[in-house]
Amino acid sequence: MRNKLITVLLVLVLSVTAFAAEAPYFTMTELYDGQEAYTQNGYLPDGTFRGFNGDSLKRPADIFVDELDRLFISDEGNDRVVMATADGETIRVFGEDDFKSVGGIYVRDGKLYAADVKKKAVFVYDTESGENIFTLEHPGTPLYGVNAKFEPLKVAVDSAGNIYVISKGNTNGIAQFSKDGTFLGYFGANDTVLSLSEKIKRLTYTEEQLTQLKRVIPATPTSLDMDARGLIYTVTTGIQGMKRLNMAGRNIMEPTNWGFENAVDIAVGAQENIFVVNEIGYIMEYTRDGRVLFYFGGQDQDRTRTGLFVNTVAIDVDSLGRLYVLDRDKALVQRFEVTDYANLVHEALALYQDGRYAESREPWEKVLMLNSMFDYAQMGLGRAYYKLGMYKEALAASRLGGDKEGYSDSYWEVRNVWLQGYIIPAIGVLIALAILKTVLKKLSASVQPFKAIRIFFEKIGNIRIIRELRFITYFPKNPADAFYGVKHEGRVSVFSSTLLYILTIVIYIVNKYYCGFLFKTVQDGQFQVGMDLAMVGGSIALFLIACNLICSIRDGEGTFKQMYCATAYALGPYILLKPVSFVLSFVLTYNEAFIITLIDLIAIALCLMLIVMMVKTLQNYNFRETFAALLLTLFTMLMIIIAMVIAAALIAQLWEFITAVWKEARFYNEK
Repeated sequence: MRNKLITVLLVLVLSVTAFAAEAPYFTMTELYDGQEAYTQNGYLPDGTFRGFNGDSLKRPADIFVDELDRLFISDEGNDRVVMATADGETIRVFGEDDFKSVGGIYVRDGKLYAADVKKKAVFVYDTESGENIFTLEHPGTPLYGVNAKFEPLKVAVDSAGNIYVISKGNTNGIAQFSKDGTFLGYFGANDTVLSLSEKIKRLTYTEEQLTQLKRVIPATPTSLDMDARGLIYTVTTGIQGMKRLNMAGRNIMEPTNWGFENAVDIAVGAQENIFVVNEIGYIMEYTRDGRVLFYFGGQDQDRTRTGLFVNTVAIDVDSLGRLYVLDRDKALVQRFEVTDYANLVHEALALYQDGRYAESREPWEKVLMLNSMFDYAQMGLGRAYYKLGMYKEALAASRLGGDKEGYSDSYWEVRNVWLQGYIIPAIGVLIALAILKTVLKKLSASVQPFKAIRIFFEKIGNIRIIRELRFITYFPKNPADAFYGVKHEGRVSVFSSTLLYILTIVIYIVNKYYCGFLFKTVQDGQFQVGMDLAMVGGSIALFLIACNLICSIRDGEGTFKQMYCATAYALGPYILLKPVSFVLSFVLTYNEAFIITLIDLIAIALCLMLIVMMVKTLQNYNFRETFAALLLTLFTMLMIIIAMVIAAALIAQLWEFITAVWKEARFYNEK
């Protein structure tokens, strides 16, 4: 990953320098593994708008761009909504005698909807005449809640004229009204978020204690927007990420790797690209599937730099892809022009999301010429190559873009081509090998040179360590006899058992970091071998200590040495079967993934079965005593882990105290 970022930085030295004088920020993008990388600027500052109709903005609250690219600005401090051209020239002013604290605004089908939290109403105006044609107030129905407050903060409207209102302090969700003001119900409420300590309290407290706990209520959404399909998007301050709500009010947005906890507004563009801005002016543009294309902006510490912000409250986008960002403290609108690079990305993205993969090939290739590290372009190019029948190229591009589904589809086709060309020769080779094996077996029984070779390998197989290691294959066949051999016949040794433990850990690490791309659970270049050694080795050691302790207390007959050796051989199914699934991970696609899953399940089931038989045989228990001992072993392991965590925390605090005392003593000595 480090080398990858260095490469990107070298590219930026050449590509971003041209924008340095125009943009007071760097732009980041998301790699397929969730990491960030620098990229060319997608948006550049393109002017600011402060004054409208002779008056400067005063505590502006919201901004909206309609389908004609006209700006609507909620000017709370001046009790008005301004309609202006995309270049900031005033067209009309609304509601100067109506508003008391105008906030969220929305425009649809020639109507302006403006929420006023203090007037407790949503005012509706005709955008051409400027007349107030409707006012939405508290519905006063039991369904809404007679005592529930109606203090609208944000508003949105769908194609049928239904009005969606975020009301201050209303935790039931977004209130939905028909176009004539009839309350239809609540929509898309946030879930209640409990901390770990609160969850533990609710599990352990008595009924009386629970009644004294502070009630946890879901947060009210902060802002919303709607796309062309009528899906509602929301963000909530304090909750990272965003939601895409379907008609039933359910969130259908997959969790994103990146997101703001202090998001204040959300806007949806023409390609269903999503823009989210936080309160200090950082902006993220997402694809509709939640990948970050551009992350830019920032806080203006000296309050003088164009392109940076002090207190951001709203964002919207016009039909040309230009962004309009409202800064409440600076009392201005900043416009951002789309760069040629971002236009190229959007062009390719639009074709890709429409399923026109072949047509998206050319723009994706142009994007990669400008930024070869742009993973999303590699993914799109892989889909384009696949549609064009260029399966090897699709395979390579999908791998670079981290597109596992595209890689699986491409590999399926590449493998089919290989099978069509080599399946008959491969079958012939297998038949020949089977015949050769039969012939060699007969020859080794009678012909002297072959007989000598057979005797040589038999001698090697009778070497003690090899004989002990080969004994691992006997356990799944007859576990009771095998563990009897461990306990009474000395069929294994500490040395061979230690080798098996080492082999188990090596197989785990190799499979985790080097298995086939489709079945890899960690990102390329990420290694935590020390943690893996501690986890696997520590788990085995913890089990041995806890199980031996419990069995000693419960009059078990097995010794720790026997437990040590037998546990290593109980892991035999994992040692024998995991390499098989490792090899298969390079030749199977998602269509056959169940084979690997089945092999892993069989390995785990056999290991658990052998552990049960091990405890039963070594300790001379019946099955009831065996399961009781194993359950107590798991409980003991948990207690040991908790004790170790507490001890580590106490040691850390003690070390911090000793360090502080030492520093203070040194300070007084120096004085």
